[in-house]
Amino acid sequence: MSKKCFLEADGYRVSFSLKDVQASKEYVDMIVEFTLDQHLGGISVKSVPTFMASSDLHRLATYFEEHIAQLPQHPDRESSTFTPMELGFQVQALAGEVHAENDGEFSVRFLVNVGKSKDEGERVYDGGEAVVTLKNIRRFIASLHAVLADLPRADGVRFA
Repeated sequence: MSKKCFLEADGYRVSFSLKDVQASKEYVDMIVEFTLDQHLGGISVKSVPTFMASSDLHRLATYFEEHIAQLPQHPDRESSTFTPMELGFQVQALAGEVHAENDGEFSVRFLVNVGKSKDEGERVYDGGEAVVTLKNIRRFIASLHAVLADLPRADGVRFA
C-alpha cells in the first residue's frame, strides 16, 4: 500500500506520503511535506523519513473530529498540540467557527520535523499556521480513515 493524504489550508498544503511496512502491521513509513501556496513563494519542506503507528493515524482523525465537535459551543477553543510518538510532525487545532455540518473554519498550526540541529542535535520543526475549512478538514479525516481501512491491525482486525 502506498497512499497520500492531503490537508489543504488557506496558504499551505500538507501531504502525508504513507507506505505500509512489510514487517509490521502496526506502523507505516511516512514523509510529511509542508508546501506554501505559489503566491507565498511555493516553498516546500519535507520531514525526515519516519514511522507512524496506525493507532496515531486513528488518534489524529479523532483529534480533529473532537475539535470540530467542540467549536459550536467554544469557538475560542485551542486543542492541545497533537504529536505522534515518532515526532514526525506537530499539529494544533485553534479557534474557529462552525455554522453547519460543512460550513465553518478554524486555524491549524502545522509543523514538520525537518531534522536535527547541527550543534546540539535537537529536533528542528518548520511550518505555518492558517485557516482550514470544515470541508477540507473533513476530506483529510476521510482520507485518514481510508488509509486505516487498508491497514490490518496486529490482531488481524481492520480499523473502523
